[in-house]
Amino acid sequence: MEGRPTLSGSLLQVQMRHRVGGLALDIRFALTQPWTVLFGPSGSGKTTVLRAIAGFVRPDDAAIRFGDCVLVERGAGVFVPAYARPVRSAAQTAMLFPQQTVAANLLYGSRWSSRPEEEQALADELLGLFRMTGYGQRMEDELSGGERQRVSVARAVFAAATRDESTLLLLDEPFSGMDVALRDQLLTELREWLLKRGITVLSVTHDVGEAFHLSAEVIRIADGKVAQQGPVEVVLAEERRRLLEQLRGEQISAVKQSPA
Repeated sequence: MEGRPTLSGSLLQVQMRHRVGGLALDIRFALTQPWTVLFGPSGSGKTTVLRAIAGFVRPDDAAIRFGDCVLVERGAGVFVPAYARPVRSAAQTAMLFPQQTVAANLLYGSRWSSRPEEEQALADELLGLFRMTGYGQRMEDELSGGERQRVSVARAVFAAATRDESTLLLLDEPFSGMDVALRDQLLTELREWLLKRGITVLSVTHDVGEAFHLSAEVIRIADGKVAQQGPVEVVLAEERRRLLEQLRGEQISAVKQSPA
């Protein structure tokens, strides 16, 4: 059964089994906070989970619900197509329309075409938030890799913000490779901006520092299953300890190797 969803709630519930190559995913979780981080090493299935929620992957067996909207229910034959889901996403690799300006890319998917003044005001606000004021008329080939990535995320945020219904925003490591100071500034401001608008976020990372900076709920995936879910300071305590020990070791080594 294909169709458009109806929605009155805002939290996501996922149960899915799916095989990707040699990895057998058996994932169950529910979002309890406005921003949740899906954490795990490369190859643990994080991106596949996001793609299943977005509608880009048909899981072998799944029940996925966002609020009162059933997105996937394989037993009942329900699969809402990606375009009809209350979900917007940004991937790790920016995919912009090369023949369109930054502003045109940002407005793609807007639900406010009948409200041009509000639409433009929101576009200007987001360009400022993503440190791209004055970039509206630039083309893709005039942007750096990091700038393209920021436009890609801003476009997903814009599409989510112009929906009148509750919306889920999926972010798949969109800030990887970005300067840490800039990334942290953007994440802080973006978190507050989305919280004010009631937009639920599920983001993927394998960066311990990013997860702690967000102070978000964390779902840790290992071997295709949810190993733990809870506050970041609990779920990633061991990863943080190992990271700090590694940094201390590198600092000690650098001091020993430095000329007297």
